[in-house]
Amino acid sequence: MITTSAVSVPRKAFQVPASPSSFINLHKLDVTFADDEHIPILELGAGTALVGLAAATLWRRRTILTDLPGIVPGLRTNVDLNPAALKAASDNIQCGSLDWGAPDVLTLENCNQLIASKGAKASIIFAADTIYDESHPELLSNAIFTWLARTPHARAILTYALRVAYLDQVREIWTILEEGGLEAESNGQERADTKDWDDECLCEWVVWKWKSA
Repeated sequence: MITTSAVSVPRKAFQVPASPSSFINLHKLDVTFADDEHIPILELGAGTALVGLAAATLWRRRTILTDLPGIVPGLRTNVDLNPAALKAASDNIQCGSLDWGAPDVLTLENCNQLIASKGAKASIIFAADTIYDESHPELLSNAIFTWLARTPHARAILTYALRVAYLDQVREIWTILEEGGLEAESNGQERADTKDWDDECLCEWVVWKWKSA
């Protein structure tokens, strides 16, 4: 069993664009990995994959970066563009497609499939800047419920910019996750440097765990 705490995302180590909420996603976390997890780290809606790349580098555990099929080639490109930063972790990084509307099947680049209902579960789930549409709270929470392992150490870690236009969606996903059996173990807000970002710089992060597992 490995426990890691107080980790920050080394944004400047990677040649990928990112949102301010991606920058703070690994900040001040207590993460425990069991020895028998099927998927140690799963990133949902990875986008440019900054969070997943940082997690793979810091923890050197199998990491699967997922998004819609059309975005998966970009995930692979960002992995391939960062050989120096990922030298110790590249063998542990995989990319695949996962549709939140039908989340039971995760299809890897080699066409192999992982099936959540057949036991493929994740110990740590990351989702950074993935709440910017009215449909996202229900879809994202459904993906989390499908893939998060029912173990005491499993965690879903969400972070998002507090954009005024999507505050209702933020409240909604809190409600859905709580009603589905999760509870916020810790949360906080941080402000990204205005020199680096022209987006909303106030971001919130939340670590979710099962109420009983």
